[in-house]
Amino acid sequence: MVLRDCKKGMVHWPEGDRNIPVLVEKNGDEILLYFKGYKFQDTRFVSEIDFYDLQKGMIVTLAEVVMRKNPAFPESPYPWIGVCDIREVLRIVQRQNDVRVSVAMELPFVKEKEKDDEEELHFFGIIRNLSAGGIFMETNVPLKEDDIVRFHYRFDKMDRELKLVVVWIKAGENGRYGYGLRFLRMSLGEESEVRNHVFRLIFKNNKKI
Repeated sequence: MVLRDCKKGMVHWPEGDRNIPVLVEKNGDEILLYFKGYKFQDTRFVSEIDFYDLQKGMIVTLAEVVMRKNPAFPESPYPWIGVCDIREVLRIVQRQNDVRVSVAMELPFVKEKEKDDEEELHFFGIIRNLSAGGIFMETNVPLKEDDIVRFHYRFDKMDRELKLVVVWIKAGENGRYGYGLRFLRMSLGEESEVRNHVFRLIFKNNKKI
């Protein structure tokens, strides 16, 4: 069985640069994806889907999805359901094993808009720790789970734009918030640059001791 303990996923929509968070539910051998948005239609598509499994890690798959209206809406907050058939497991990433380093990097971030009539939100955040899997960030801007943000940084020789998704929230003092964010759709080159940057910082910190 591909999924063991999975409640969340990210659908990488086949058209455009859209990353759509979904609630995941197993109903026997059937995998159901619940979509919060309204701008969908009855359709069938094949796309990459990341499943965040608490036992196995992040499971990157190629899957076929059949979209249909949710008969339980509006009692359910999800207007659309996708019946998912996993065709292939592309890779499994065990993010809990990633090495982290403590940092204090204040950078500009952009929260991506959720609706077409919204504007992107620009804000500053301080990255407190960093790994190849994600970051812990502090800011005075309220975000919510599944929000997608991006930032630019030169980890090695190239300026990179990296996207992250909010996975947990810690309310702090004096109007500040702490967020655990997972990197989203990094290439192998980007992941390697971040990991090498983490090890360089660890080595640099150890030399100061």
